Amino acid sequence: MVTWREEATVTAASPPVRTVRVSVDRIAAGGSGVGREESGRVVFVPRTAPGDVADVAIAEERSRWARGWAVRFLERGSGWRQAPCPLYDRCGGCQVQHLDPREQRRVKRGLVEDALRRIGGMDLRVPELAVAGSEFLYRNRVTFSVRRSGQTPVVGYRRLDEPDAVLEVSKCLLAEPAISAAWEGVRELWEAAAILPQGEDIRITLRASAEGEVDLLIRGGAAVEPSAYEGLLSGVPGLIGCHHVRADGSLAQLAGEKTLEDRWQGIDFDLPADVFLQVNRTVSAAMDAWLDERAGNVDGMNILDLYAGVGARAIRWAGQGASVTACEVSGAAVDAGIAASSSVGTEVAFVADRVEQRIASLLPADLVVVNPPRAGLSRRVSRALVSGEARSLAYVSCDPATLARDLARLASGWEVSEVQPFDAFPQTAHVETIVWLDRR
Repeated sequence: MVTWREEATVTAASPPVRTVRVSVDRIAAGGSGVGREESGRVVFVPRTAPGDVADVAIAEERSRWARGWAVRFLERGSGWRQAPCPLYDRCGGCQVQHLDPREQRRVKRGLVEDALRRIGGMDLRVPELAVAGSEFLYRNRVTFSVRRSGQTPVVGYRRLDEPDAVLEVSKCLLAEPAISAAWEGVRELWEAAAILPQGEDIRITLRASAEGEVDLLIRGGAAVEPSAYEGLLSGVPGLIGCHHVRADGSLAQLAGEKTLEDRWQGIDFDLPADVFLQVNRTVSAAMDAWLDERAGNVDGMNILDLYAGVGARAIRWAGQGASVTACEVSGAAVDAGIAASSSVGTEVAFVADRVEQRIASLLPADLVVVNPPRAGLSRRVSRALVSGEARSLAYVSCDPATLARDLARLASGWEVSEVQPFDAFPQTAHVETIVWLDRR
């Protein structure tokens, strides 16, 4: 029984070294199915589900593992579904859309448990993923890559079978409706407006506000005349600003509004185009509610918010009577946070610097919240959290592996009280996790 588009997978594996039969028993961190061939060697197979039995064309081999593509399915696991996106067989944007939502969450819960046990040496109870909002239409920000075939631009996501190439994407099922509408309009007008700069590794980011306004940001390539973007603002629904990140990293305003007005957790922000926010606003609110419940009454508490971004959480807690210090390396994010805090009449001590440079001087605190990038905490930060004075610690993580590593480093000073994963990125193998720790 063939249930896969063989023409796509065979091409992806060209030329195959050999074909083996694999029974898939789990999903790895990157979203590929994992099974073993007869010799016992591990085989990674994208787009497969636990319970699948497939003939796999081997495309890459090492002494202890191999990677291949399913060319024929003999059995399909109980959690498998036909992916809703017509591009899924070729697009690298999603990794687990071929699993039904319940199976996706089961898999991601297992990824967190496995990382904590295997990397962190901790046998912790991990509950089911917390769910909020829709499995589609949830991203308030999407980024497309640009490649050129001659003078013709190809704009979309990296290809599943060839990550250096780009697959044309006219619509992404994960994007909020305002982004999809703006993207359709941009695609219709960009050739006439000549907005795409020349160069390698160009990326286009669209960000939507809660009110449906959209900002366009281009990274890479030579600068384009700002006049080329004026027609986009009048011709694309909801588009209110266009920006370009120069080669030196500075942000240039090309047309329209300088910032995007957005309401985040009840607070109004004027967001520069290159400032980070969570992409799933519904799950982000659920995560903050979880933290609020564990923190309890924060009136009079001394709270340290590290890697704070624009400081939405810090501003909210300051409004509830806490004394909050927010540390963030992005000066633009800090400026946006200061302006938002002032507009609602709260006082937050914003520090624009690397956490590594300031953490020792920012402690002690009653509660410390860390929300580091995917690389996790540096050893310097981990040591400061172990030796410094604080009663409670909340770790917000986007990567189970670095979370587990950091919890092991923190174990001499902190004890894990509770773990809660959140399904912030449906259709992908990514998972957000919050861990609440108490001082030993």
